[in-house]
Amino acid sequence: MGDFLSLESDATYIRTWQPVLIPGLLQTPGYTRALTDASPDVISEEVADMVVKVRQERRRVFEETGARFAAVIWEPAITGPMPSPAVHRAQLAHLNKMAKQPTMTIQVLPHAEWAAARVSPAFVGLSYARETSPEVIVLDTVANCVILEDQDVMASYVHAFDTLRSASLTPRESEAFIRQTMDSVTAGNEEP
Repeated sequence: MGDFLSLESDATYIRTWQPVLIPGLLQTPGYTRALTDASPDVISEEVADMVVKVRQERRRVFEETGARFAAVIWEPAITGPMPSPAVHRAQLAHLNKMAKQPTMTIQVLPHAEWAAARVSPAFVGLSYARETSPEVIVLDTVANCVILEDQDVMASYVHAFDTLRSASLTPRESEAFIRQTMDSVTAGNEEP
């Protein structure tokens, strides 16, 4: 994980495809904490607090560097149940706030675009300096991260990301979709 954090902090352009979760750099503390609490690994309160702190620090560093960020998130990650309506609303509001950043692009891949969603499991593409194509691909596994740097592999991931973006809602449509979802969570799932 340390290698990934170092690579991510030096990146000038990050692209991510997430079919199940909100991308790490876009997570609120409440969402991150819910993920650590739901983890099959038994971790202490201190470790869970550290995970939340590290994730927020990563986002702060990313925002300060002015790096570009593009995320494609499959609709189930947006609309699926979250630990509570309050966490769900806060996470969706945060996504739309981040989408307004000039260096940030967030697109939702509609549920119906399942063929595009199958193009690849979740991945992060990292570019450096003036490079527009990814130079590193990071894949999460159950136990760790796999870092791919083989340039012959990069073309497949560039194609996968382009396919996902083409099948997704535009950034403006995505923002409206996220807002509509947030309103439905507010209206239909109030906590007692």
